[in-house]
Amino acid sequence: MGFLLYSNLGGGAALAEARRREMKHSRLSAGGAAVLWLVASPLLAFAPAAASNLPAAYCSGGATTSGRPLPPSLVAAAAQALAVDAALVRTGAYYRCSAGRLLVCAVGANLWCGKAETDIRPPSVVAYCRRNPDAALAPMATTGHATIHAWRCVNGAPQVEPTSMAVDSAGYIADNWRELD
Repeated sequence: MGFLLYSNLGGGAALAEARRREMKHSRLSAGGAAVLWLVASPLLAFAPAAASNLPAAYCSGGATTSGRPLPPSLVAAAAQALAVDAALVRTGAYYRCSAGRLLVCAVGANLWCGKAETDIRPPSVVAYCRRNPDAALAPMATTGHATIHAWRCVNGAPQVEPTSMAVDSAGYIADNWRELD
């Protein structure tokens, strides 16, 4: 039921009668609202903080954490920060904390949200180069998506290309994570 505009009722008894009718037809009486407040208010302490206070709500203590599945309360903010559709974020995004900052990542075709692989001679690439001694590029099917390097094969041995990706202080591919404010 909508709220009545009391200003056109002339005040006094008419105003009191309009308020009484409104309360009679509303789904929640003043007493019911008070009971609801008493029951629900302690639970507010456990609700996620408003978007402007996200790092404090999820990263108390400033500890670095490993990536965790994204809670529903962060979906909209993460979708905006990552510039992707919310449906992708709901099904394939993670969050973590680093130095009190709240970071998010969405898994994509070539995007990895786990720890970065920094090995410069992974066995899978060594084996690939033995089979393809002069390959211009070792494919991601061989290298895996966690790698920060690109390789080519020279005379059957892997050679790291100069296009390696940066790793943050916690060991993740830095460009795959975005900060939420």
